[in-house]
Amino acid sequence: MKILIIQKKFMGDVLVTSTILPLLKNKYPDAEISFLLEEKYAPILIGNPYIHQVIFFKDSLQDTLSEVKAQKFDLVIDLYSKLETAALTYFSGAKTRIGFFKKYTRFFYNHPVKRDSRVKSKNTTLGIEHRLLLLEPLGIPFQEVFPKVYLTDEEIRNAHEVLAKYGLSEHDPLIMISTFGSSEEKTYPVEYMAELLNDIAASKPDAKILCNYLPSQKKLFEELLMLISAETKKAIVRDFDTRDLREFAAVTRLCRCLIGNEGGATNVSKALGVPTFTIFSPHIRLSDWAWSSRPDADRFLHVADFVKDSTSYQDFRPSFLKNELEKFLDQTLG
Repeated sequence: MKILIIQKKFMGDVLVTSTILPLLKNKYPDAEISFLLEEKYAPILIGNPYIHQVIFFKDSLQDTLSEVKAQKFDLVIDLYSKLETAALTYFSGAKTRIGFFKKYTRFFYNHPVKRDSRVKSKNTTLGIEHRLLLLEPLGIPFQEVFPKVYLTDEEIRNAHEVLAKYGLSEHDPLIMISTFGSSEEKTYPVEYMAELLNDIAASKPDAKILCNYLPSQKKLFEELLMLISAETKKAIVRDFDTRDLREFAAVTRLCRCLIGNEGGATNVSKALGVPTFTIFSPHIRLSDWAWSSRPDADRFLHVADFVKDSTSYQDFRPSFLKNELEKFLDQTLG
């Protein structure tokens, strides 16, 4: 049996989509499972033992469709479920076609599945559970399952070498910071992040702080440095950088915890089993993305927890986070 999974983009979405893979393999142990996505998000899937091959979207829909049709898949599960991927699914030639129910795409699938608004488990949340719903037409019932990032021994060895360049090791009290979100609306205000970093440094003066950010965010990071205290600057590992997603993941695996903006970095951290303190953007719901395989170790905070019905990050003052942050740091760093 040949199965195609479609999740076109976004690191967090691709990672969460991977939760369905072990369940499919358990149901169809001899199946070959392929994953179709944009190439730049593929590194998150490296080492996943359930994937037979990864296929990338081409420049044109026709070229992508030609490759999909040539593979002669028996089953296509379209988790992206936009018009483009719905058409790919329909014309793939697969006998069984599953996707999310939408008025404009439902006719492309012979199993259009409606999303549920109620969670079955507070640990998985809707971000995972909506994906698992697409397995129900195959007779695969709901069960708790969580994303996992698979690192190689070589990647872990390289992460040790990266830390050594800065005079650090995994025995140091390392804190990884998801300094900014992937967009402005997903980024905790820079002046608030500065105050948060000051609180971390004051609470744990021996901690070594690694700030992760995109190359395009370097100017914003320099602005942040101008706002923090001299003591906090000493705690931050200057010029820290990782080459790519895989190196970031491996270094994060050696840290005591990750703190910062909800997004790809926090999802990777949780998938690695690293205690994660997530600050949620006002427009992202906890019920969608606050999944955790270790609910005793992870923390999730949203402005609505403190200011009812707020939709503004400006309302989410660092003082609201301070008590929970101190508890989290005590638990992870001692």
